[in-house]
Amino acid sequence: MAILWAPVPEGTRVCIRQSDQFPQDPALLGRSGTVVRVSEYQPEQVGVVLDGEVESRYFAPRELEITHEPALPPEREAAKQRRALP
Repeated sequence: MAILWAPVPEGTRVCIRQSDQFPQDPALLGRSGTVVRVSEYQPEQVGVVLDGEVESRYFAPRELEITHEPALPPEREAAKQRRALP
């Protein structure tokens, strides 16, 4: 059994790029937006609201290039600094 997680956290700024798996609308290439929906149950779909639009569109994680990630909360940042148990 695999443990799934959201590929990109909500609030992340992304740019749309060409993927090798899916055909892409050429008008969307290079546009930027914000991730608004992710789910551990559907990791192959990431909801993105493109700049200047209201509705979200769904993309595969391969079609997104991260340009800016939101900062983690202080408690998560502190947890990353701690050593893992052996």
